[in-house]
Amino acid sequence: MKNQAAAVASRPTSVESFIRYSERAADGGWIEKNGSYSFSMEDHDVTVHNARLADTSFDAQGFTLVKHATDVDFTDKDDFERRYYPEVARLVKELTGASEVFAFMGILRGGEDAKGGGPALSAHVDFNGPALQQWIARLAPDRAEELAAKRLVNINVWRGTKPVENYPLAVCDSRSVEKRDFLSVSLGKPEGGFRQGMPAGLNMAYNPRHQWYYYPDMQPDEALIFRLYDTGNPDWQMTGHTAFEDPTSKAGSPRRESFEVRTIAVFDA
Repeated sequence: MKNQAAAVASRPTSVESFIRYSERAADGGWIEKNGSYSFSMEDHDVTVHNARLADTSFDAQGFTLVKHATDVDFTDKDDFERRYYPEVARLVKELTGASEVFAFMGILRGGEDAKGGGPALSAHVDFNGPALQQWIARLAPDRAEELAAKRLVNINVWRGTKPVENYPLAVCDSRSVEKRDFLSVSLGKPEGGFRQGMPAGLNMAYNPRHQWYYYPDMQPDEALIFRLYDTGNPDWQMTGHTAFEDPTSKAGSPRRESFEVRTIAVFDA
């Protein structure tokens, strides 16, 4: 514990790197898989702040780091769905005060064999409003109409399965984004082209106002929780996220391996 605290204390207040954004012409485009898009990407130099040394909160900036140890086997789908999903749902419910939380779509990413295509170098938000409605209908088909009438908030829980020594996750202060920064992008090429109201993800276009943060040296007993699409927020104040190249990473360090779970938090008011 002392060694971990010393390592954190020795980290800089910020690092200079780049964030990979989508070109603004990406709106209405599509993603085939991680790294394969119908549009171009563009890298922009940014300062990424050390969130461990900053005054941030889930309510204000849209993200927070929590202590959460688990012995779940993330390579075992049955185990993480049976045991980890309820743990994540409890974490999000306690943090937000949601009336109920649905956990879904857990993904093990990275490692030496680049599971899931490896770290995703693309600033984005996972789902738009229609996609959340679609997911809630899948997760609770007998209550789809009831839940669709409530406020739904997409919240992610991300962690390293071993110490994160490279390609950490950067999160964007939700107060620094504008609605126009988000571009609708479908997963797979849509038949007949993209149409308004279709389920989609939201990639990010560059805006110099964006304020990026990361938690250096994340440990397996830490979880990063961040707020994405909120059906009750018409201004789309969301926390975009992406892996990024940390220039202070030690050469030859083990490739980052992480596990992420999507959740939908339901609010009665």
